[in-house]
Amino acid sequence: MTSKRVVPRGCSTFYDPATHIWTGLPTPPLFNVNQSLGQLILSMLQRCDAQHVVQICVDNGEDRRVTAGEMYQRTVRIAQHMTKLGYGKDTPMAALSSRNGEYVAPVMFACFALGIPINTLDPTFTATDFAHMFGVTRPVLVFCESSILQVVRDGARQVAIDPAYVLLEARVEGYTHVQDLLESTGNEDLFEPTMLDNPASHLAAVLCSSGTTGLSKGVSYSHAFCIANMPSLWRMTPSDSLLAFSSLYWLSGFASLVIGTIAQSTRIITRAPYTPQLAIELMQRYRVTIAFFSPYQANLLTHEPRCSTTELPALQLLLCGGARVSKQLYAGLRACLPPHTFVQIGYGMSESCLVTLTSGGSRYRDDCVGTLQTRTEARIVDEETSERPLPPGTPGEIQLRVQIPFSGYYGNADATASMMGPDRWIRTGDIGYFDQDGFLYVIDRKKDIIKYAGWQVSPTELEALVKQLPGVLECCVVGLPGEGTDVPAALVLRAPGLPCVTADQVRRHVDGQVADYKQLRGGVYFIDAMPLTPSGKIVRRKCLELVQTSCQGPARNGQ
Repeated sequence: MTSKRVVPRGCSTFYDPATHIWTGLPTPPLFNVNQSLGQLILSMLQRCDAQHVVQICVDNGEDRRVTAGEMYQRTVRIAQHMTKLGYGKDTPMAALSSRNGEYVAPVMFACFALGIPINTLDPTFTATDFAHMFGVTRPVLVFCESSILQVVRDGARQVAIDPAYVLLEARVEGYTHVQDLLESTGNEDLFEPTMLDNPASHLAAVLCSSGTTGLSKGVSYSHAFCIANMPSLWRMTPSDSLLAFSSLYWLSGFASLVIGTIAQSTRIITRAPYTPQLAIELMQRYRVTIAFFSPYQANLLTHEPRCSTTELPALQLLLCGGARVSKQLYAGLRACLPPHTFVQIGYGMSESCLVTLTSGGSRYRDDCVGTLQTRTEARIVDEETSERPLPPGTPGEIQLRVQIPFSGYYGNADATASMMGPDRWIRTGDIGYFDQDGFLYVIDRKKDIIKYAGWQVSPTELEALVKQLPGVLECCVVGLPGEGTDVPAALVLRAPGLPCVTADQVRRHVDGQVADYKQLRGGVYFIDAMPLTPSGKIVRRKCLELVQTSCQGPARNGQ
């Protein structure tokens, strides 16, 4: 056996110099993983003071407060009515598409309690986006906001499925509404969550993750995965109040729901879109102690003058993750937030959950994403072979392994095998290194995925649309880096002998067919020859360099 050494300076990370594997503390999960997520959540709601407020939904200038007793009752009633309708642990899949409304939590908890897997989708999806994910997960039951019902139905029709619908928000004649599922059953006290044969293999949720070669994939979470990996991501107590604008489409939104409820804290939610002004207002009004913002949101916060002048005595922790947090952004947050507020930066992915976290305070290091969480392993390998482990200080591909891994990409065994080998090492596609003290640095992205304002944008999807235009021979879409976000930009090679396509034509063609976050905000640029490898593959890194060089040039205007 090879000996492991503890990395110095108080870092709770072990390093094996023989294998170059870094390991977080091997502490067991906080909760029993041999139960369903629904059993755990309902038991925590029952243990809580029934009058304790666990959720405050802020909309249109008013707030609606939900106590632990009310949340438990709503969950049970929805579950009992769904059982009467014939849904249970043998139901193959449900889907939910909603902003952070009042009834989203009990719908999710009811599905967890019955053992129904649920695919969380974003309400800003186009019909094409819905069709793609519906084609993957093929839900038989869909919960969605009434305002997007037609778009959701169009997506379902495109892949020839005909699910049942339960509407949130306004009622629509002929459709079941969530309020119908909240009617008293008279036997709420008799409810028992469904016992699962194997919580380690039974799916709890399917989240979306964009890949480098296509559209979103379904990231499958078992009940055991959620219980083992989420409650310990950050420490919370019943006295905490948590603010996150992320919908359940995002891992951060899903994790906030699970962690906040299990910790018996108060979650502050809203259907309103993020603005720094609203964030400050909510943090002050509801004495938020913990807030989660993406780097894009955090960057907007640092540019809001009110942030540095508003007293936020309750705010103890601001969590930031999902994209690169530069030293400039960190410094901006430190300058505008109270001195007592810790700023912690996290790194992870949907397939692994959060795996590193900075400790905040004096131990911050520029451009660092922290040290390993418990029950997590990491190694840096040669990026060409994805096999040879590398020593500290040497950049390579970051690979991760968690004690209970994700359950693969739903219905896509090939993609699963490409991402995670039989040894359960997850190939992140990110380039980075550990320093001698066990701190991880992410310096580049091997993957092509573009992250705009926290959204994952597939460049191949946009490239396919651009190449539909007559006059376009080839196209490469890249992400122009900004503070806390990237913006999609297209580098286009015109086809000879055809009318000269312009940048405005390209933008209108693409932007008219995609969701707002996928639009070509970075501009359209033209080139005489694409940078290629000897084997004829486009070199995206060089394309990005060419776009950056041309940013202020006439090509952006289609000249």
